[in-house]
Amino acid sequence: MALVLVLALLVRALIVSGSDHAVMLEHVQQHEKEQRNGEQSWVDMSALLFTLLDNWKIWLCTGLFVFLFWNMWRSLKRKQHEEGGQQERQELEEQVEEVEPEEQQEQVEQEEQLERVEEVEQEDQVEHVEQEEQEEREDQGEQVQQEEQVEEVEREDEEDEYFYHSALTRYIAWRAWKKMQGKATKCVLVEELMRDLLQTYTFVYSNSFYPVLQPAIGVGSAFEGWSPCEEDIVYRLLVPIKAPHGHVFHPELGEEGDMLARNSRIRVELVCMCTREQQLGDVLCFLHHSEEELSQNQQPSLLQTLCTGSYLDVQKTAAWFNKQVPRTWRLTHRAHRYGLKVLPSSRSCKLQVTDTSSGEKVHVELLFGVQQGNLDIFLSSQNAEAVFTPSTTWPQSCAVAERKYFEYVARTAGPNSCHLVCLRLFAHILVGMGFSSYTIKTLLLHLLAIIPLEDWRRRHFLSRLENLLQYLQYCLNDKLLNHFLLGNATMPDEVVLPQAFQTASPLNLFQHLEQDPDAHSRALRDFKELKDRLFRLLLFGR
Repeated sequence: MALVLVLALLVRALIVSGSDHAVMLEHVQQHEKEQRNGEQSWVDMSALLFTLLDNWKIWLCTGLFVFLFWNMWRSLKRKQHEEGGQQERQELEEQVEEVEPEEQQEQVEQEEQLERVEEVEQEDQVEHVEQEEQEEREDQGEQVQQEEQVEEVEREDEEDEYFYHSALTRYIAWRAWKKMQGKATKCVLVEELMRDLLQTYTFVYSNSFYPVLQPAIGVGSAFEGWSPCEEDIVYRLLVPIKAPHGHVFHPELGEEGDMLARNSRIRVELVCMCTREQQLGDVLCFLHHSEEELSQNQQPSLLQTLCTGSYLDVQKTAAWFNKQVPRTWRLTHRAHRYGLKVLPSSRSCKLQVTDTSSGEKVHVELLFGVQQGNLDIFLSSQNAEAVFTPSTTWPQSCAVAERKYFEYVARTAGPNSCHLVCLRLFAHILVGMGFSSYTIKTLLLHLLAIIPLEDWRRRHFLSRLENLLQYLQYCLNDKLLNHFLLGNATMPDEVVLPQAFQTASPLNLFQHLEQDPDAHSRALRDFKELKDRLFRLLLFGR
């Protein structure tokens, strides 16, 4: 609107200036005419100046027009610049809107990661605190246990003082107890070494038709905790064996009515392997292929290698394993530290293990056994009591069941029980006598079942020694000592025995004394010597 008004004023000024210009032109023409008439030849400068000044309106309009044009051009440029800036701001906002979610997502991820790190650190701190608390509780528990043991010892010392009226009696009991304290054994080391040996054997002969060896089980006095201190300990382990694929073991327990079978055998039978042959293709079935084809393409069966007839041969099994031991041992990771030597043995594997750094020697005997189902009874390769044991005879063994019973007593009676010290003392004084350590062990097992376990504390040590001596004299006089496991219906659940064992008639271990009077007389003389040795040990310490 303002622009239109300005244009109107400009047009009007031009019209006025146009009329003035016509008047001025007429005046100039008249003035020129007078000059041509010669009256004057010079130019009237003042008149010319006044004439130019009369055209100021024209210059003003021109200036206004130029100013308006410049102002319009500038406004247009400013508008274009504002529109361009607005478009740039919109594009920038759109870019920001596109970038913001990504940045927000990254920020959220970073925050989540930081939260996870903080949670992990908090969990670590909590675990560390809990571990420290657990260690403190364990330390406190150990300290409390040690204090309880100290209190128990002090209480037992006080009870000993009350129980043994004489100071001399207390001293005798204390000296005998200290003398018979068990020395540190190498049961753990022996178990580790034999585990390495058997695992390496299993790896090497996993695809053969030789017996499959299972982890060894420590048996005997060393693993039961009562080996005499003076003897060179022999660490005996029973190695359960299973039939290889394509074979099955059938234990035959010998004569009917013989509960503790001494003449049992293991019959080996071939079974069909066609299913495995079709699925894996790594074997040929022994039953459905010709002998010629089998001999050309497959190793011989167990019946052809370690059996006599249809029965597994103890001596062949032991000889074959003894032959493989040196080569197998060299493959173990302990071979560089421990030397291993195989000693002669017909029914077991006797080893001498030598520490190459210290030169110390350890003797180990590996017995082989076939487990009866899931029971703790095995048919083992140990020698029977007879003078001659056929190579196909695998006597029934209760060694694993007896060790489990000792473990049960140890857990129930506690660490201050004196039953192992009593057994160790008698095993010490039995050296060179006619009584076997198994006889004293059986006596002790019967007394553990008769006398409450709380009465086997250290303060009862001399009394329990006296009970063992009296019980042995009673059994010798009656020529009767029953096997502990047969006919015993009070066995704990930890010991898994055949049902027939609990209902069986007792087996007399002193039956030979009934049949041989001279043997009975010798046993009575040995008992007198045993009693004298015990008194000398208690009184003089030797």
